[in-house]
Amino acid sequence: MLERRDAAARKVVGNVARTRRSSTARATVLLACVALLAGACGGDGGGGGGGGTGAGGQPVRGGTLRIVNAADVDYLDTANGYYTVTASLQRTYARGLYSFDITKRGTPDELAPVPDLADGPAEVSPDNRVFTFKLRKGVKWAPPVNREVTAEDFVTAVERLYDKATPSGGQTYGNLIKGATDFRDGKAKTISGMVAGDDTLTITLDKPAPDFLSVLFQPFFAPVPKEYAARYKVGSDYSKHVVGSGPYTLKEYVPTKSIELVRNTNWDPATDPLRKAWVDRITVREGLEPDAIQQIIERGDADLSLDTQPPNAALQRLATDPKLKQQFADPISGCIRYLSLGASPKFGAISNLKVRQAIQYAIDKVATQRARGGTFAGDPASTILTPTLLGYQKHDTYPTPNNQGDPAKARQLLAEAGYPNGLTLSYLGVNTGASKQVDTVVQAALERVGIKLTVRQLTNSAHYTDELQIPAKRLQHQIGNAGWCPDFAGDGTRSFIVPNFDGRAILPAGNQNYVELDNPEINAMIDQALAEPDKAKRGALWTALDKRLMQEAVWVPYLYDKSPAFWSERTKNWTFTPWFAQPDLTAIWLNPTTP
Repeated sequence: MLERRDAAARKVVGNVARTRRSSTARATVLLACVALLAGACGGDGGGGGGGGTGAGGQPVRGGTLRIVNAADVDYLDTANGYYTVTASLQRTYARGLYSFDITKRGTPDELAPVPDLADGPAEVSPDNRVFTFKLRKGVKWAPPVNREVTAEDFVTAVERLYDKATPSGGQTYGNLIKGATDFRDGKAKTISGMVAGDDTLTITLDKPAPDFLSVLFQPFFAPVPKEYAARYKVGSDYSKHVVGSGPYTLKEYVPTKSIELVRNTNWDPATDPLRKAWVDRITVREGLEPDAIQQIIERGDADLSLDTQPPNAALQRLATDPKLKQQFADPISGCIRYLSLGASPKFGAISNLKVRQAIQYAIDKVATQRARGGTFAGDPASTILTPTLLGYQKHDTYPTPNNQGDPAKARQLLAEAGYPNGLTLSYLGVNTGASKQVDTVVQAALERVGIKLTVRQLTNSAHYTDELQIPAKRLQHQIGNAGWCPDFAGDGTRSFIVPNFDGRAILPAGNQNYVELDNPEINAMIDQALAEPDKAKRGALWTALDKRLMQEAVWVPYLYDKSPAFWSERTKNWTFTPWFAQPDLTAIWLNPTTP
């Protein structure tokens, strides 16, 4: 997914926060294996890199957590929200069958899904197609609903993904459920694969999905009270009236201006093992400039930002000042920045494998790192998968001295491809910020090996929606500067691989497979990995697929993103989670609790 901060691509990267699904908005860094969780080096995924602080003594209940953001969320409605910022807020009011345990941060179990509204582990059939959940008793909706959460509420949630006026990006996952596509296409009035009992919910899938419990972490599957939500249109309308099943509920949402979450007076801490919910209220003020956000937080007039990282010029000071460094972290986000290289013959000259390999050797990854802000922004990347994903293993198919490129090797490959005098290719970039600086670096690196670029630059969102996602415009983006984030960490590798490289997922619009790779061998490898029941073997299959994709040279991965963050002095237990590349707001307490 683009970083959740990119509405169009669902996951994009920039100086402000990110969307979940495709291009990258914050940064990720690859640390040495010893710095990652034990599982990361073994291909199990992991965190790392300054994920938060436990300083502050005993937790204190009360106060208002004040968030300041540059931009609005996409949707607070769980049917449509697809930003990392949105997911961080949804953690406070939308519970799911499974979620994550923030107290496991820094342990091998950090990225293992755990029961939330499910009362204990799911009963899973041997073929990983039938999942039966017993529901936790005593979980009540906030006013005005007030009743207990039921199994039918989960059915409602999935049905709402298929709203005709506002179809959800979560359909990708809803379609895993038996009968969901028939419901989508109007061939059935219900989703046959969802059966709600008095206190149980059974979900049957079309195909085995051993990673399904991790899939269920996503807010798309959080329950929705049908009798209440039916009063509002799916999407922007219900976003103004969301009711909580978690410790908080929505009091007011003024799009582009503010959000206010208050306590769900029906929330019983005894029914929620995953959220401490220390603060009484959470407010979000939107529409501020990045420099102003930093100043406001440093003054103590706000507590943190979810969509804006500290300015590059401030990072060294924040990281080294004896006091301020206690309020600063630079964790791995799980996102990646890369160049897409058109693989389909329809892309022209770049579809030649040796041309793509020449580009791999030509790029100076240290220069791209520098352009994005140096080591605080991330580390040079060499793989498709990132350190927080199952199957990640460090390898480098196209090594160059100090990651600074190998022009001689690049020129040799161009000559072998039939271009001894070089060639001209089209390039699509972004017209602002660090991304624009990367474009300049890439242009210089390719020019030194004889590749001239015809450069076009668009705004961050138009760059995806109006160009990269439209196959008919492929000759205008033979090379594209892009980014991607997983929809969920750990066993979330499908959200990296399927949309980007499965040839059967190529669409005429809204396409995420920018390189238009449709390789039967790779498609078969994807199917094999998705179906493998043994997690360790599944990780090994994803690793093998990562290496195979790099042999095809369809991406030039150039930076594993980090996610620099700064919070106020009174903010305690700021804890980053790779599950949605944001802090867990329900873990934070304030000292003092005023103002």
